[in-house]
Amino acid sequence: MSLNFSSPLFLYGLLGIAVPVLIHLLTRRQQKHIRFSAVYLLIQSQKRSTRKSRPNRLLLLLARCLAITLFSLALADPFFSFRQSEAFLRPASIVFVLDDSYSMGVQAGKRTLFDHALEFVFEGTKQAPEKSEYSLVLASSPARIEQDWTSDKTIFEKTLKAQSVSFRTTHIGDAIDQSIKLLDSARQEKKKIFLLTDLDKNGWKEEAFSKFTHLAPYPVKVLNFSSLQSDDNKGMVKSVQISQEFLTRSRLLRVKVEIRNFSNILSRRPLSLFLEGKIVKEELLDIPPGQTLAHEFSYPLRRNQPLNGKVQISDDALTTDNSRYFSFHPSQNIKVMVVDGDPETISHQSESFYLERALNPFSVSLSHIDPTISTLAELPLRNLSDFSVVILANVRELSPGYELELEKFVLNGGALLFGMGDQVNPKYFNEHLGNLLPIKLDSQYHVKEGALHLLLKNNTHPVMKVFSPKELAEMREINFYSMYTVQAREDKIFKVGTWFSNQNPAVIESNVGKGIVVLFLSSLDRDWNDFPIQPTFLPWIQRWTQYSARGLDSVFRQSLLVGEPFRKSTSGSDSNWIVHAPDGTLHILENEVFSNTFQPGIYHLFFLPSSETSSKTLEKIPDGAEPAGTFTVNIDVQESEPGKISQKEIESFLEGMKIEIQEPHSQTATPQTSDGIPLATPFLLMVAGMFLIEGWMVRKE
Repeated sequence: MSLNFSSPLFLYGLLGIAVPVLIHLLTRRQQKHIRFSAVYLLIQSQKRSTRKSRPNRLLLLLARCLAITLFSLALADPFFSFRQSEAFLRPASIVFVLDDSYSMGVQAGKRTLFDHALEFVFEGTKQAPEKSEYSLVLASSPARIEQDWTSDKTIFEKTLKAQSVSFRTTHIGDAIDQSIKLLDSARQEKKKIFLLTDLDKNGWKEEAFSKFTHLAPYPVKVLNFSSLQSDDNKGMVKSVQISQEFLTRSRLLRVKVEIRNFSNILSRRPLSLFLEGKIVKEELLDIPPGQTLAHEFSYPLRRNQPLNGKVQISDDALTTDNSRYFSFHPSQNIKVMVVDGDPETISHQSESFYLERALNPFSVSLSHIDPTISTLAELPLRNLSDFSVVILANVRELSPGYELELEKFVLNGGALLFGMGDQVNPKYFNEHLGNLLPIKLDSQYHVKEGALHLLLKNNTHPVMKVFSPKELAEMREINFYSMYTVQAREDKIFKVGTWFSNQNPAVIESNVGKGIVVLFLSSLDRDWNDFPIQPTFLPWIQRWTQYSARGLDSVFRQSLLVGEPFRKSTSGSDSNWIVHAPDGTLHILENEVFSNTFQPGIYHLFFLPSSETSSKTLEKIPDGAEPAGTFTVNIDVQESEPGKISQKEIESFLEGMKIEIQEPHSQTATPQTSDGIPLATPFLLMVAGMFLIEGWMVRKE
C-alpha cells in the first residue's frame, strides 16, 4: 500500500499545520498578565469563563490547521494505491532509444535538447529497482546498439557520459526494430522502450517500418523534448555550388548559395563568404517567409591554388545547419579528349583536324585548353578521369560496354560533347546511349536548295551572349547543308542553345548527374558545313568547351554528406594515402575507401611515394607526404526540415504496441505510473467539512 504525491505542494500542507500553531504560541507569550480587580467574584468568574473556552479554541485551531493541510494535499493531486509503481517494485528490462541526430542540438535554455534527454536516462537508471537491466540504442543513421544488456549501472552510466549529439540524420524505424530484438532476448518479465526524441517527422520513414518482421506488444513511452526548446530553428544554408567562369578573361570563382527561411515572417539575415578562414564578402539578405532564396557570390581567382571555404548565415537555435563547406581547385588548363570517329590518312580530312587547331591554335596553353586526340581503338586504353571534357566527333559506335564508362564519367561531373556526321549510327545512339541523351536521333536532313543558317537574334545563352554584334552577324552568314533531326525522349529535360533557320535545334544541352551533355547536330568538320574555316569557329568551340567544363567535380573535389564514404577512383596503389580530418586527426586510406566521414568540414588528402608507413596510427603528417587534394563533407539538410509527427501516425507505424507520448518539464522527468485511486476530490470534500465544523464551533462559543 502506498500514498503517492505528484507535486511538492505536499510540503505546503505541512507548513499549513506548523504556521498557525507557531502564531498561536507567540501570541500567548505576548499576552500580559491580567491585573486582578478589587472585586474577587469578578476574578473568579473570569477564570471559570477562560477554562470553559480554552478547549473550544484549541479545537477551532486544529480544525483550521487541518482544513489548510487538506486543501494543500488536494492541490498536490495525490492518489492511493495498494501496490507501488511497477517501475520501482520489480526489476525491468528497459531499452533507452536516444535520438542523437543534429536536430537534438537545438538550444533549450543553457543546454541542448540532447543534454536534457541524457539527464532523463541518468535519472531513470538511478531510480530503477535493483537487478533491472538496460540497453542503449542510438537513433541517428545508421541506428546502432551502443550498449547491450547490462545490470551494472556504473557501466551503463559510463556509456552515457561518452555520448554527444552527432551531425547525422534520424532513423527511428531501424532504432525501434533493434529495440524490439533486444527486448525479445531480455531476461526480465517487465519490458519497456523509452524513446527520447524531438519528434521531427523526417526521422520517421514509412519504408523503414514496412520492413519490420514483427511488432511485439511492448509498451513504448515517447518523450518529446522539443517542448523544452527556447527558440525555433529560423533558417539554414540549403546548398552551395562552386563553378569557375572561363568565359571572361578575369577568371571568376562563382559561389551559388541557397538559403531557406523556416519562419513565417520576412527574415533579414547576413550571409558571409569565408575563404581560407577569413570573411571576404558579406551580404544582408531579405528572405521571404517559408521560402528559399538563391544568392551568388563572385570572387576573382588571382592564383592557381586550391581554395577552401564556407558560406554561413547568422546563428539561431540550431547552429549546425547555418554553414556549408566547399573546396575548389582552380584549373588553368582544361583537359579535353577528342575522339576522331573518321580519321583519314590526309590530316586535314580527318574529323579532328579543325577541332584540334581551334581548341589550341598555337600548340601552347594560351587557350587554357589542352586537347588529346584519340581514335576509337585507343579509347578503351584512356583513363577518363584524366579529362574534363570528351568530344565524340562523328563516332559510329563505341566498343561493347564502353557506354557505361561514359555514363559514369558524366554522372561524376564530366562533360560530353557530340558532333554529328555521316558515320553516326542513330540506332546505336538511341539504344545504347539513352541514359545520356535527352533526345532520339531521327534522320539526316540534307538541304536540297540553298543552305541553313543559325538563328542568333536575342540569344541569351551564356556561350552566345559574350559575342559582339559583329561576330554574331558573321556567324549568321555561315552555311549549313546537312544536320540531324531529333525527337524528345519522355521524362527528359533539356534546353536548346541555338536553333537552325528551319526551326530545328542546332545545339542541345542537358544536365546528367553532376555533368553535362552537349549535342551539335551538324558536323564539326567541313563535310556538312563551312563553319570550321570561319573565324568565329575558334571562339565558338572554345567557349562551348569551357562552358561545359566549369561544373566539373574531380575525384579530389567530391562533395559528400555526413556518413557517405569517400572513394578514390584514380590509380595509385603504390602509394600510401593519408586523410587529414577537420578535427585534426590523421587516418590512413585503406582499400581506397575512407568511411569515417561523420564530421562536417574539409578533408585534406596527402600521399607518400613509399608503399608502407611505420605505423597504422599517425600523430603528424609524415615527412615527404605531398598534398593531393581535398573533399568536403556537409550535413544532410533534411534533418533541419520543420514538422512534427503526430501520435496517430506513430500508432499507425507501431500498430499493436502501446504508445504513450509525454512532454517532459524543464526539470528531469522520471518514469511514473498513475495506477490508483485519486484523492484530490475526497480531500476537497473534507476541507468543506472542516469549514462546516469551524462554523458550528464558532457559533456554539
